[in-house]
Amino acid sequence: MKGLDDLKGLNGLKAVMQAADDAGAASRTYVPGYPITDLAAGLNAEISINEKVALEIALGASATGLRSMVVVKQVGMNALADPLVISATHNIGSGLVLIAGDDLGPRGSQVEMDSRFYGPLAKLPLLDPRDPENLYASILEAYSLSEGLRVPVIVRVTAPLLAEECPQISSRPTFGTGQRFRRLDMDLTMRGLNQRHHEKTMARAAGAAFSSSLNRMKKCAGGVGIIASGRPAVLAEGLEVSGLYLTYVNPLPWGLIRQFLDDHQTILVAEEPEPFIESMLGGLEKVKGKLTRHLPSGELKREDLIQAVEALKDDADMPGGPVNEYETVAGGRGGVCEDCPFASLFYALRDLHVPVAGDAGCSIRASRLPYQSVDVVYGLGSSIGVASGFSTKGIALVGDYALAHSGLQGLINALWQKRDLLAVVLKNDVAAMTGGQEVPDLTALLEGLLPTRGFDLPATVQEAEQILQEELARNGPSAIVARGICPRYASDLSNHQPISPDIRRSPRSRAPSRCPDH
Repeated sequence: MKGLDDLKGLNGLKAVMQAADDAGAASRTYVPGYPITDLAAGLNAEISINEKVALEIALGASATGLRSMVVVKQVGMNALADPLVISATHNIGSGLVLIAGDDLGPRGSQVEMDSRFYGPLAKLPLLDPRDPENLYASILEAYSLSEGLRVPVIVRVTAPLLAEECPQISSRPTFGTGQRFRRLDMDLTMRGLNQRHHEKTMARAAGAAFSSSLNRMKKCAGGVGIIASGRPAVLAEGLEVSGLYLTYVNPLPWGLIRQFLDDHQTILVAEEPEPFIESMLGGLEKVKGKLTRHLPSGELKREDLIQAVEALKDDADMPGGPVNEYETVAGGRGGVCEDCPFASLFYALRDLHVPVAGDAGCSIRASRLPYQSVDVVYGLGSSIGVASGFSTKGIALVGDYALAHSGLQGLINALWQKRDLLAVVLKNDVAAMTGGQEVPDLTALLEGLLPTRGFDLPATVQEAEQILQEELARNGPSAIVARGICPRYASDLSNHQPISPDIRRSPRSRAPSRCPDH
């Protein structure tokens, strides 16, 4: 990639791309999802079955001397939590940076999450950049910090940050030394490793947080000051109040915070989406923010900060707090696409009168009118496990990518525990909701595990209902592989051979696109 000085229309996304190149990130893995799909495509990252595997690949690369980058969306942080928290005390080799993309709103996710909480949870450094220039510098510093402490470092991004434009950033290549995993203190117990991590590793991280130039303090006259991290720091620019703009949010630079608290009568904490920093300040009377209803929950607007600052300057109460109107799907695109090949199947499911568990893919849209055929959705890959718990025989509706992501584990458990259910796999060979990335073809694996029946779509509602009824009448677990082609990716798939587990290749991102918000 060219140096950033030569780029036009520079934004946060390109800043990450340049930082990855300048840091020499040789291993780049990801799992698609809003808001990081376009970023992963720009990085030419390798898609992984799920986030846990994506991180495990990065840990292996790090241990053997390669700098690595993992890119996931917010809910993906939950999937990779196990190896993440263990890596904190186990030590790594070359730098490992985890990019966590938070979906403020949310716009393309079931839930709004704040990945900053994974900093203290995993006991790892976490940076929350405010603008593209700060983001670029944060990633380079994260690699240096990762190698100095021998732990992964998390960098939180959001869609507004990735889209924000920046006039110019100076490219500063900072390649690593190729350091590898070392057997450090293997004579320590698990408790000893955790003690060392608390007393040495995180103490050094705290020193880095205090001295880092990534944090910024702005002084103005008056008794009101703003502490902000991430994009709200940009929203606070131009307001005639002092500001402490934090990039390090775990560990927090407590020396800077105490100084700022001492210098001001009232502090407004501006952050998204949760009161992460505000809750760390121990309920001090002078600290205001989301917990005191001076700022609304979730994503912030500049007007929110202006209103709160004016109220604090006037020493006025905000008794009711900001009023939020609840968003509905009325007037928007929230359902199944009109030309979806699986539409008849969704209609047939509605008329069966059996419980149906869906997945966080296209099937989640079948929970709405006119189908209302999916009853519960608890996350990607969850449907088979959920259907295993139904009090009567039901149906698990799972996409082919969701099956590979984590649905297979629920299926294996259902077979092991002899659960009576029908798994309906929506096989379109792509992750349609996140940009049409290729997915593994697990049909042969299913056929080897349980009775499996193929069904080509489109078909009539009556044909779909008949095959569903026949399989529901079967005793024990069984599967239907419903094959259809998503019209959005029909041209991509015309010369495409589905990826089977025995085909050794590294699928990359397609040109990214995204279905309407669900």
